Amino acid sequence: MLDSPLDILQLVASGVIGYLLGALPFALWVSRYVEGVDVFSTGSTLGGTANVFWNVGRRSGLLVFAGDVGKGSVAVVVAWALGVDAPLTLVAAAAAIVGHWASIFASLRGGDGMTPLIGVSLALVPVLTLLAAVVGVATVLLLRKRRLRSAWGICTGYLLMLGLGLAFNIEPTVSADAEIELVAGLTAMAGLVLFRSAIVRRRIDAAQPQPTSTDRRPS
Repeated sequence: MLDSPLDILQLVASGVIGYLLGALPFALWVSRYVEGVDVFSTGSTLGGTANVFWNVGRRSGLLVFAGDVGKGSVAVVVAWALGVDAPLTLVAAAAAIVGHWASIFASLRGGDGMTPLIGVSLALVPVLTLLAAVVGVATVLLLRKRRLRSAWGICTGYLLMLGLGLAFNIEPTVSADAEIELVAGLTAMAGLVLFRSAIVRRRIDAAQPQPTSTDRRPS
């Protein structure tokens, strides 16, 4: 796959561009310039689709969703345009998620990376992603009153994707071996996104002031 210095240069370039695309802080921009809200001081204080949708505005959340999905997909498309082989496009995909986590345009702040992950998955394995999305969205709606609804949606969706990818060759544009490599890589990324999300949310909870007990009335 990396047979020449040019191949290495193309891979590095795709990673750098992927990071810069992932770092575009649509949640920050839409919340600030459309709603007049600082997303990093609202709700979960994360700069992602879920926080904007549930705590800033539904329409703004949909705009951020489109932007975050788009930047993930474009990162993969750019890697293809540079001539990067299919399995190695996961490097650009991972870079886009890292950019979303720690954006240089938002003082190294960002979101949990779930929506850009959907974008890169849609570009790499579109049929499997659409099938998984049906299950993921149904899970989010079913658990819409739970705080970890997005995490559960990602978990169920990518587990389904992994199962289908291992059992069937569904994607018409890639070989069975390449499909398995891509699905395995995306599932591993989903696991990292969920793991990091759990750590970040725990830190946010720990940093929030705890409610003080009120004095009881004397009997």
